[in-house]
Amino acid sequence: MKKLIFLILISFTMFSCDDWLIEEPKSSKPLVGATLEDAEAAVNGIYAFLRNPYNRRGFADLSLTALETTTGQYYPAVAQDGFATEAYDLVFTRTNAHFGDYWNSCYQGIEAANIAIENVTNITDSRLTDEIRSELLGEAHFLRAYYYFVLVQLFGDIPMKVTATTGPDDGLIGKTSIKDIYEQVIVPDLQLAESSTMPNTSTGGRVSKGAAKSLLAKVYLTMAGFPLNQADKYTLAKNKAKEVIDAGWFNLFQSDGTTTWFNKLNSSAYDNKEENIFMVNYAINLVNNSISVYFAPVAGAGNITVSALHFGGMYPTETFLNSYAVEDLRAQNQGFFFDSYKGFDFELSVFKYFDGEFFPATAPNGNKNFPLLRYADVLLVYAEAQNAADGSPNTEAYAAINSVRERAGLAALSGLSGTEFEEAVWRERAWELTCEGQVWYDMKRTQKAFNGTGFENFIGFTKPNGKTISEDNIYFPIPQSELDVNPQLAD
Repeated sequence: MKKLIFLILISFTMFSCDDWLIEEPKSSKPLVGATLEDAEAAVNGIYAFLRNPYNRRGFADLSLTALETTTGQYYPAVAQDGFATEAYDLVFTRTNAHFGDYWNSCYQGIEAANIAIENVTNITDSRLTDEIRSELLGEAHFLRAYYYFVLVQLFGDIPMKVTATTGPDDGLIGKTSIKDIYEQVIVPDLQLAESSTMPNTSTGGRVSKGAAKSLLAKVYLTMAGFPLNQADKYTLAKNKAKEVIDAGWFNLFQSDGTTTWFNKLNSSAYDNKEENIFMVNYAINLVNNSISVYFAPVAGAGNITVSALHFGGMYPTETFLNSYAVEDLRAQNQGFFFDSYKGFDFELSVFKYFDGEFFPATAPNGNKNFPLLRYADVLLVYAEAQNAADGSPNTEAYAAINSVRERAGLAALSGLSGTEFEEAVWRERAWELTCEGQVWYDMKRTQKAFNGTGFENFIGFTKPNGKTISEDNIYFPIPQSELDVNPQLAD
């Protein structure tokens, strides 16, 4: 595993906790630090590797497309991104740079977390109090769990490494089962994080207890589905999501007299607040966001965008758009999508990341964050898990799903059987979490695919482009560059 071998060279910079998101790593850090500042810098450095899949590379490459064009909900807007086209056509190759980007960035983040955990654990600086140490370790363990959670969902059995790399041979290890990675790393790391001294919430983009509990609820729900099928985890997912709901730390964005809830979702002014539990963070002219430019409508060049900085990104398929009810605000102009802006018309495009204040004033530089955990997701996790755990939806499960539906302009649900309610939650997840990198995970854990009206088996599902999902599409293949240096990763 080449990336693991050389991750000893991961760079960190010395900066304060308050400034962590506006710095890029610049200087090499030793494996073992000696001061409070070393501990803080080590943890701060783990966050940087969250960004890669949401950063545009080259002309129009964005690795997030690999999780969206596979679903049948989106198709790539430009032919230049051949890797997105491969994913769209369900041709999964070991040389796909989008697949490799997820692999590399997650393992870089894991190595950074391993280094940080060793630093924070071993530093004896008297200023590193038990409270600060616990908070820093909580962040590091959460981030390691997050990276492993992404990897097992995308790649299946993968190498598990929980110590910092000390030499080339240290990285040449074989695969560990999905089950063991969940049970030995992901769940314990998140349990440690939620019991740490981290604050309940964070408006500064750092990990919080609320984020740890929210991610743990999603992890339990995922373990209850394919491939582990551990049905007892539905109860754990239900209880953990309910802890978050009952705590009252987060709430759904709502439209008010000046701003729609859609504009709160896509405005940087509302990042890390209210509904946004945990996000990939950016800072304009320092660590710039490129996802807004990626999704800028092609026909808007020179009008609402900067000329030559427009890609359209991914367009929603007609089948998916038609699945929304006519009254669903999310499918209307300047909901989750838009086809006109300030007098200019264009093909229906993604509005979720279009910050109107950003275009055209500062493009291509921007600081719109990307959501990794939203409160709407937690509500739907609770609704699905409660119904599955108890056999039928209770009042609180209806309240959870209906709060998401009613915000979208849809009528409240009632009187459904357990199976009907389950499918209603799946639909809501497809509609609400679209273009956030979540639906592909849902399709795999449920082994069901949304065809626009109902659900079909995941294996054998034919997408709107005529391509059919097969067993070979369950997991992304491990990148060829990794197999070349580590034969232990061969199937």
